[in-house]
Amino acid sequence: MNPSVLPVDQMIEAALQHLLSGHGEARGLAHLLATRWPDQPVLEVIFAMTCAASTIETELASPRDREIAIETWRMAALLAVDLYGMRHRDLPAVTAADLLAYWQQHDGFFLPG
Repeated sequence: MNPSVLPVDQMIEAALQHLLSGHGEARGLAHLLATRWPDQPVLEVIFAMTCAASTIETELASPRDREIAIETWRMAALLAVDLYGMRHRDLPAVTAADLLAYWQQHDGFFLPG
């Protein structure tokens, strides 16, 4: 791993790989990013997803790519709603690990299977 590459840049790269590989979906991406980078700020998970969606939307043109981008935008928006819910309940809302804990205790939408 290149130490000069920021974690958020690694998150964006992982998001693009996940979404474009044909093996992952936007809903599962949130969990992937949160579990791989639990110490990163919650907003970096949302930022990585929006950057990936924007990149796909602006640089790729197939109907499938457009659907992937739209769904990723939607999932990023739902993550922002989760962040609001965490703060509204006065729960820790700093790191991706806090997001994972919120999902386990309050809203399992982003948890696998």
